[in-house]
Amino acid sequence: MKQFTLRTSILSLTLFALCLFSCQKDDIQEPAPVAKGKYENGFFIVNEGWFGHGTGEVNFYSYDTGKLTDSIFKRENPTKDLNPASSTLQFGSIYKGNMYLVSKVGGPVVVVDPNTFKEKGRIDAKGGNDWRAFLGIDENTGLLSSSSGVYMLNLNTMSTNNKLVGADGQIGDMLKAGKYIFMHSATNGMLIFNADDYSLNQKVKNVTMGFVQTPNGKVWYTGGKYLYQIDPQTLVKDSVDLKFTTYASWGAWHPSSIVASTKENAVYLLKNASFSGGSEVYKYVSGNNASIDAPLITNPAKQIFYGKGIGFDSKQNQIIIQTVQSGFGANFAINNLFFYDPAGNLKKTIAYDGYYFPSVTVFNQ
Repeated sequence: MKQFTLRTSILSLTLFALCLFSCQKDDIQEPAPVAKGKYENGFFIVNEGWFGHGTGEVNFYSYDTGKLTDSIFKRENPTKDLNPASSTLQFGSIYKGNMYLVSKVGGPVVVVDPNTFKEKGRIDAKGGNDWRAFLGIDENTGLLSSSSGVYMLNLNTMSTNNKLVGADGQIGDMLKAGKYIFMHSATNGMLIFNADDYSLNQKVKNVTMGFVQTPNGKVWYTGGKYLYQIDPQTLVKDSVDLKFTTYASWGAWHPSSIVASTKENAVYLLKNASFSGGSEVYKYVSGNNASIDAPLITNPAKQIFYGKGIGFDSKQNQIIIQTVQSGFGANFAINNLFFYDPAGNLKKTIAYDGYYFPSVTVFNQ
C-alpha cells in the first residue's frame, strides 16, 4: 500500500510540474515584432536643389513599392527647413544609426533617423560655413570637411571644435580604413592622416577622385589616367592604366564619381567632365586589367551624369545611375534613375520631372 501511494504521489507531482510549466509558458507573451521604419527598405537621393529657388531635399526609393517619394525631409519635419535657399544640399552618409545631411554655402548639417527621417539634431545654417562631407570615427566623434579644412565634430552635441593641423584649404571626400584616414584635398591631392592621433602622415599629389574600399581591404582612388589601389595598413600602392582622363569636381564640388562593390573586388567609376556630364561607366575587377578596356555601361542618348552620378546598392547587388538630360534650362528637370546588375544589364528605369539636381545616393544598409 505504501508503494502504491508513493508512486501515486510521484505521478501527481510530475503532472503538477508539467501543468505548471505549461501554464507558465502559455502566460509568457512573445515580444511584438519591431515595426519597420517608413524609410528602412530602400535608398535615398540627396538633391542639391535649384540654386536660388529653394533648398535641397531628399527623395526616397522604396524596394517595396518600386516608386520614388520626393521631399521626405519636409514631409517628416514640417516645422523645420534646410534654408537658406542660396545653399546646396550636397552630401549624405549613414553612420551608427544616424544619417548626416551636409550642405555647402552657409547651409546646415542635419542629423536624421534614417528609418523615420525625423530630425535629431543639427549645426545651424550660418554665413561663412561651407561644409563638404562627413566621416564617422566612433560613437562620439566625426569629421566635417569644408572649403577651409577639416573639423572635429562632437556627435553628442553637434558642435565643431578642433581643426586638423595639415588639412588646409578645400577638402572633400574622406575615408577611414585600416590605420589611416584618407582625405581629398584641392591643393594637395590626397592627405593621409594617422587614425590614432590625427597627425598628417603624407601627401600624394594629383589625385582626382576617391575614396572607396573593396572587400579585400584595398582603398581606391584616381589620378589623371590611372586608377590606384593602396593598402591601408602598409600604404603600398599599385596602379592600372585607364583609357581616359579623370577629373576632380572642385569648381562646383560634389562627391567623387567612384564606388566599390561589396560583393567582389571591383570598382566602378564614371568618365565625366570637369564639372559633370559624361555618359560612360567603367568597371575594374582587381587583377584583370582588360576589364577596364571598354565601358561597362553607356547611357541612353541625351542622358548625362549629374553630381556623383553613381551608387552601389549592396542590399540588391545593383548599380544605380542618376542622370539629367543634356543641354540647359528645362533639360535639368528631366531626370532618370537607371538600375543595372553588376554585369551592366539594365533592369529598370524610372523617369521623373523636377529641378532636383541630384548629388548622391545613400543606402540604408
